[in-house]
Amino acid sequence: MLIGISGGTGLIGSLLALRLKAEGHKVRIFSRSGKLPYRLQRSSEWDVRIGNGPSPADLSGLDVLINFAGEPIAGVRWTDEVRQKIRSSRIESTRTIVDRISDLGDSGPKTLFNASAVGIYGSYESPTPPFTENTPAADDELGRLCADWEAEALRAESFGIRTVLLRTGVVLSTEGGALATMLPAFRLFAGGPIGSGHQILSWIHIEDQLAAILFLLRREEAKGAFNLVSPEPVSNEQFSKTLGQVLNRPSFTRVPSFALKLAFGDGALVATHGQRVVPKRLSDLGYKFRYPNLEGALRSLLG
Repeated sequence: MLIGISGGTGLIGSLLALRLKAEGHKVRIFSRSGKLPYRLQRSSEWDVRIGNGPSPADLSGLDVLINFAGEPIAGVRWTDEVRQKIRSSRIESTRTIVDRISDLGDSGPKTLFNASAVGIYGSYESPTPPFTENTPAADDELGRLCADWEAEALRAESFGIRTVLLRTGVVLSTEGGALATMLPAFRLFAGGPIGSGHQILSWIHIEDQLAAILFLLRREEAKGAFNLVSPEPVSNEQFSKTLGQVLNRPSFTRVPSFALKLAFGDGALVATHGQRVVPKRLSDLGYKFRYPNLEGALRSLLG
């Protein structure tokens, strides 16, 4: 198959591109800058299309489009300008992609995989009941953002396009993301929980993230939303304790919520709040997690 990846130079997109190519697929990468990460530079030449979004000509001939495009949410201060960029890079870009796919008709992709996030279920400081794909979107900023994002992607269904929503949690990898950000502090004996530590962290090993996407790609009956998270979410405090144990480091240096609030404003909610999410539809479809347990996942990544 010819598979296009929008946001294909990011952590998940670039690693997925390598995996798809290893399985014999042709991969077309869409990039705003055209700068490929080192992991892609080491491989053979890629079909890279540069621009603010895939043009109709870029989309023509694709069997599948996987859309990961979106401005970062974590680790930035949510000013009005940043909020607008976050929404535009997800909602407006997805709307444009779906419009262009619909115009192409039979010459366009027959399947759309669109990124989403477990933030659709809301943002909570305390433990919550398990949220499944049937849980309604929360009426808060993150919930509305994700719901609007998904609504744009789901318009593709009306054009006969199989549409899959990838509601992703915290992806664990040493090459980027939350874990890579935490590691320096823990290795310097300065790691620990964030805020109360009670907030639930719904996580997934990078290998399961990639394998689950490939699994869904092969299953033609897979449509709609899927939670891409481990079946064993943990509290932020338990995550810190387990990471400390794996690294043979203490985990008692607590990061106060007010410090993150001062640095990132409302953007601190991504770290100080969370939600307990389980992968019900993925498990029901028969996917077997390689790393369902946090300690095993961290040991596989950190040796």
